[in-house]
Amino acid sequence: MITATTQVGIKPAALSWWSMNALGPAWRDRVLPPRLLRQCPPVAACVATLFLAAVFLHAPAAIAAPFIWDQDQDRIDDRIETIHVSGYDLAFEQANPLLRKRIDVGVAPAGLVFGVYVEFANPVTTADLLALTALGMPVLDRFEELPVLRSSGSFAQIQAAAALAGVDRVEAVPILYPDLHEGAASIGARDPSGQVFPTWTGMGGAAGEGVVVAILDSGINDAPEGPYPGHESLIGRCVGGADFTQADSLLNTGRDASVNPSDHGGDATRAHGTHVAGIILGNGGATGFATGIAPQARFVDVKVLNDLGVGSGVAEALDWCIHNRARDWGGDPADQGIDVINLSLSSPDASDGNDLAARLAACAVQHDIVVVGSIGNQGRDHFVPSPAAGDRVLAVGALDTQRSALNGDDVFASFSDVGPRAGDGDLDAADEEKPDLLAPGVAVLSADGSLTSDGAQYQRLSGTSMAAAFVSGAAAALRSAFPALTPEQVARVLLATAYRPLGAVPPGLPGADPGWYSPVGFGAVDLYAALLELTQPERSQVRRLELAGSASQITATLRTMRERGAAHFVFERAPEVAGGPGAFAALDSVPAAGDSSLADGSNMSVYVRTWEVPANERGVPFWYRVATTEDQVRWEGPSRRFVSPLGPPVATVEVTVVHDAYDHDLDAAIEVGGSASLMAQETSPPALVYPLPASSAAVASEWVTGASTTGNVAWTFAVDLPAGEVEATLPPDGAHPWRLRVTDGGYLNRVGRITDYRVIWHAAGGDQTFLGGPVPLQTIEGATVYAAAPVPVVGVDGPTAVSRLRAGPNPVPGGGAVTFALPVVPREDLRVYDLAGRAVGRARFTGHAGVWEARWEARDAAGAPLRSGLYFARVQGSGAVRLAVLAR
Repeated sequence: MITATTQVGIKPAALSWWSMNALGPAWRDRVLPPRLLRQCPPVAACVATLFLAAVFLHAPAAIAAPFIWDQDQDRIDDRIETIHVSGYDLAFEQANPLLRKRIDVGVAPAGLVFGVYVEFANPVTTADLLALTALGMPVLDRFEELPVLRSSGSFAQIQAAAALAGVDRVEAVPILYPDLHEGAASIGARDPSGQVFPTWTGMGGAAGEGVVVAILDSGINDAPEGPYPGHESLIGRCVGGADFTQADSLLNTGRDASVNPSDHGGDATRAHGTHVAGIILGNGGATGFATGIAPQARFVDVKVLNDLGVGSGVAEALDWCIHNRARDWGGDPADQGIDVINLSLSSPDASDGNDLAARLAACAVQHDIVVVGSIGNQGRDHFVPSPAAGDRVLAVGALDTQRSALNGDDVFASFSDVGPRAGDGDLDAADEEKPDLLAPGVAVLSADGSLTSDGAQYQRLSGTSMAAAFVSGAAAALRSAFPALTPEQVARVLLATAYRPLGAVPPGLPGADPGWYSPVGFGAVDLYAALLELTQPERSQVRRLELAGSASQITATLRTMRERGAAHFVFERAPEVAGGPGAFAALDSVPAAGDSSLADGSNMSVYVRTWEVPANERGVPFWYRVATTEDQVRWEGPSRRFVSPLGPPVATVEVTVVHDAYDHDLDAAIEVGGSASLMAQETSPPALVYPLPASSAAVASEWVTGASTTGNVAWTFAVDLPAGEVEATLPPDGAHPWRLRVTDGGYLNRVGRITDYRVIWHAAGGDQTFLGGPVPLQTIEGATVYAAAPVPVVGVDGPTAVSRLRAGPNPVPGGGAVTFALPVVPREDLRVYDLAGRAVGRARFTGHAGVWEARWEARDAAGAPLRSGLYFARVQGSGAVRLAVLAR
């Protein structure tokens, strides 16, 4: 058997166009010459001079610099050495355990244990595997694209591994946190939940290092201003900028000047530029929950929209960007010039690409800048506005991810404008094929730059502006990983690998290219698919391996792209051994049925298999991968862990926890059996304990506005419990409640709260819900708090198992009235809370005809209609209801 590993590095050594040789002859041949480029028309003498300049190309690197985390070049990650010498606190950002953990390192009885990547100069051999395991270091994963093994070990073991023949270096495994999970996962960039596999980040894709993005928008509130400290996700990332909001050029930023503008528009702009910047390159701040696509990139802040949200200086700003395309910004030598321009704005009129802004945007592409523009939000047909209409500008429409990571439920966003572009009369039908791509544009979470905030807030906005920002982030990541790619090549690989099956697509028109359709362009951007095409053009490509469990079955969905000669795709499975995969064996296979072309109307084949889970494998983790054999060479894809379903659940426990350091600050579990109360001293040991899983297993997560010290990230878990011992404890009652125990680890200034706890018994006659409480329940630093289901109450009625509170209408429009009803005498007033656990309303009950009713209007304390979202109403002893408030 021959085991082959890709030899293409993610970042080619040479930086000229000819480094495309490193990407394989087939890819190089498929990069067609640019379309016939029209000469940029003269705008002014200084602009014409720029147009006559030679197209900028990156110069080859003269000397390879050392790896950033191995400056002493001893082949061991400097972070590992620093933590070994200076202590565990250095594993956290700014040596502060309140912030995010930087690398994978844990404390064991014998000392620190580090998660590492062992990187080799040549393909990994059996001898390499044996040499590593002989040191006591397990092989946890074997990468496909690069000759890399994942392992773990003590510092002494790492020193020994670095000394092995053929090892280039031992690198620390970085910790990934939930981020723009619907958007970033949807485009294949990253997914900490593991549902989308593989991903760009998971397979070593770049994070935007060495790339500068010019963001032409309303200004970005990255820097401190008065009491505003600057936004945590963007502060320190601006390398330069300009202001083009004045009609008089003398009042705008000079050609060689630089400023860092800001956005004072308040509700008029809603900090649009800050939100867009966060999608492209925000680092997510302390929680990392809303991390952008290229979080190591830098930006140039070019203000073209004034504080009323309008502007007329886009053409001037583009001209300034072209002039400064190779500028030394005076900071890190790696962050020079402009590599990407983002234009999350558009004109109210359609364009054929010949207006000044569109032509300048096209000229910027000629000058080696990737330019991305939004296509507009009016839902118009045959309508492409400027500057997105420019030739070779990537025009981007929006899709709705339905707030999920996987692509299967993505739908077209009805507000997105539809092509084709108006004809320009050049007889080239291809340049009218716009939009080019779609990307997430509905309810996207990103930085909130309100100057009245604490600089650590995030908000959800919708529009093709957000979609364009995703594509700009993808372009920045690609140019960081593959510096030799020209804008034309970046565009071609993104278009060729876009994800095309989408729901709710309106009728449209085909184009000259069989892969293009007027509402969706070439499809939804897929960053991992682009990586496959750049690194594996000569063999069959596994685009996704999705695994889903239900009751006693596992459904595997395999998505392939190019199929080059494999007769079958083989699903392989391995038992888990010491936290990693053991020996793989074939589990199932499907015959290959796709083709080798990406140029036709379809660039993906889908294979679905369903496997029954035997009783002895329920709840057991296994590792899965896909293998192929082509030309007698065996290829093994990356492996992923998946826990087999537990079988049909007899109960489900739902818990929502708001906490910004959930994974390394909280210890939470459901305790069942024994006697239980809300006081530890009144409780006998539980018979059964079910720990809450890590945040990666959350079924939902959301950003909650408020002080970061009391928690901004709400994690919702649904823990299914299989048949067995737990059945004897069902249903829970006042004498034997199911208790939720939450211990806060004691990190200073990081507490949270429980906002929902309930036990759902799947009884023979139908589900019964037992609400837990008290909620909201604040966690306490260094202490343990408890909630119980059903809620313990004192009185003749005893505990209430099933909520007796009813509400209607539900949903209710903001400002509308809701009537709540109870069949028993209420113990207190009705209280309404938001998802952060803050009280937003209260109403008294009045009784008549044996029914008690309370009327409440969905308004805030100032009398304004409540914002749309989820709320919950509660009456002590009578349960709670979830209430949906809709925008009017």
